[in-house]
Amino acid sequence: MSAIEKIGAFLSAALMLTSVVALPADARSARTRQVPNGTVLGCAMCHANAGGGGARNAFGLQIEADFLSQSGFAGVVLWGPELASLDADGDGATNGQELGDSDGTWLQGDANPEGELFLPWDAESTPPPPPPPVPTAVEAVGWAQVKALIAQE
Repeated sequence: MSAIEKIGAFLSAALMLTSVVALPADARSARTRQVPNGTVLGCAMCHANAGGGGARNAFGLQIEADFLSQSGFAGVVLWGPELASLDADGDGATNGQELGDSDGTWLQGDANPEGELFLPWDAESTPPPPPPPVPTAVEAVGWAQVKALIAQE
């Protein structure tokens, strides 16, 4: 094999290896467009490393376990009210609140919701406040109503 043939074989192998390695990276980065403000947060939305890649954070694990259309690189994130209502990281704010879509109504292709985002890797970023608690039946009843009920007896 001549030197030129060896160089050609090497370049062909390098090109094939590059294309194989690039496919998974492209497949994963596509998921940032499948969640509201994912293009703003980038890979750190689902990965513990702020630069992306590596171990998944709580939100990434939640998506991988229950909110992909299918497992593997071909899976699409199933963003909607259910995923938005959960609190993957347990900080008291829902996934939807943290991503600017509390109701989970954002659809892929829509503009990003506006508002402040929670950036977990930024020490100065604070999570949104948790939603107000839903009053219990006892809390919903006013003192005047209690007195009226007592007076009726």
